[in-house]
Amino acid sequence: MEQPLVFVNVGWMVSYQGVNNDPTLGGHGWLKNHDYGHEAWNFLSVKGELYGYVPRSARINLKRLGANSKDEMIAGVTVVWIARNPRDGGTYIAGWYRNALIHKESNHLKVARSSKQVVEYQIQAPASEARLLNPDQRILRVPTAKVKGNLGQSPVWYGNPDFLTRVREYLENDGVVDNRREKGGSKAPRNQDPEMRKLVELAAVRHAIAYYTSQAGGSHTVKSVELDNVGWDLTVIGGDVTLKVEVKGLSGSNLCVELTPNEYRKMSSPEHRNMYVVYVVTNALTPYAKSNVFYYNSDASHGRVHVWATEDGQLLNIEEFVGARLTIA
Repeated sequence: MEQPLVFVNVGWMVSYQGVNNDPTLGGHGWLKNHDYGHEAWNFLSVKGELYGYVPRSARINLKRLGANSKDEMIAGVTVVWIARNPRDGGTYIAGWYRNALIHKESNHLKVARSSKQVVEYQIQAPASEARLLNPDQRILRVPTAKVKGNLGQSPVWYGNPDFLTRVREYLENDGVVDNRREKGGSKAPRNQDPEMRKLVELAAVRHAIAYYTSQAGGSHTVKSVELDNVGWDLTVIGGDVTLKVEVKGLSGSNLCVELTPNEYRKMSSPEHRNMYVVYVVTNALTPYAKSNVFYYNSDASHGRVHVWATEDGQLLNIEEFVGARLTIA
């Protein structure tokens, strides 16, 4: 049986392990005059238990989670912590507790966090069933547009049907967005948030540079030419080899990317194609980031048929339009 979900909007932090060198970022109430919020300890275990603070001591409506009107608590709830990302101003899922116990009163539990600080809590959960995403993993955005059913001013939210479905899939994938469920045939999934697209692209480029400069990648010298509009992102030089590497990043695992007309023209031209590499990083903002590197195969190519493949034999399927769309054949 699926656990009921409740969302709690807290300040943005990296680790939620206390106040040392990890400020709580947010614009509400207490945080306007303090550099930490009481949510600062939400992922600091105390004897194997976590205690979750709800800002402004807002009560969670137990009846909306399936409790009876006389119940003082409800067990078996998934609490999803959300926070506003200072990078782009969007609100994202930061982590969650599974099998949480939620009490009716916001001050039911009291935990001493320092000699001068006692914090009151409504939520308790086993640390072994909690998950905190690092900032680059927080990629599922919460709907905040002023539309009925979206997140509002209250720190407590119960979601809307469409978003709840997405969140359940997201939690099942342990915080990885599954773009394979996107509809529309082989059309490349595109993140509409330009700031998030930029973060994914930067992560992919860092991945490629780390690989090619490593011993396993040949200890190459790498020069970024991203701003030079040459038709690829990195010039990779090692020994007698020069590679022209176009880097693409994806937030999910579905490998489908597009080239600009200039990129595809350089990839296809006799002058560049023998050295042209397509380096695609899937799940770029997660610990499961994986590179799919396609090199030109001159032996398999003939006439107007040009072949790019990974070292383990995955072929690149090229669908031409103005530029090109690339998927695994």
